[in-house]
Amino acid sequence: MNDRPFPVEIASQDDRLLRLYRYWNDRRGELRFPPRANIDPVDFPYALGRVSLVEVQRNPLRFRYRLVGTLLTQHLGYEMTGKYVEQIPEPSMREYTRRFYERALQRQEPLHEAGTELIERYAWQHEVLVLPLASDGATIDMLLIYRNTERPTAISSA
Repeated sequence: MNDRPFPVEIASQDDRLLRLYRYWNDRRGELRFPPRANIDPVDFPYALGRVSLVEVQRNPLRFRYRLVGTLLTQHLGYEMTGKYVEQIPEPSMREYTRRFYERALQRQEPLHEAGTELIERYAWQHEVLVLPLASDGATIDMLLIYRNTERPTAISSA
């Protein structure tokens, strides 16, 4: 049974993000978090290019990309599917991403963020929604992540 009500408030103009959130919320039923088995990508084709699936490993805490959407890979300029966060080439992006995923685990609820991040001399305009998944309905072991981003803009050093 849920010990904390959802939905959390999400202020977004992105219909795909909101649809995915409603889908996740429906799939959890009476559980705190839905298991990965309850999530079928066939159900959300509108979001697939912007979705990542991240496995949460513990002892030590690590994050492994099980899937990275094609639009995200194009914007990054490299493939992360099958790799760990510590394999992200840019040190600042690697640290930002690790802290963001850790915050999602600490909050124990969906995490929504929108804005501009300045990372590695680039401005990343983005909106992201992290949806926890849990095989047992309570202990987060995967993150379903929707990220709407544009190609980063170089920040001039002048």
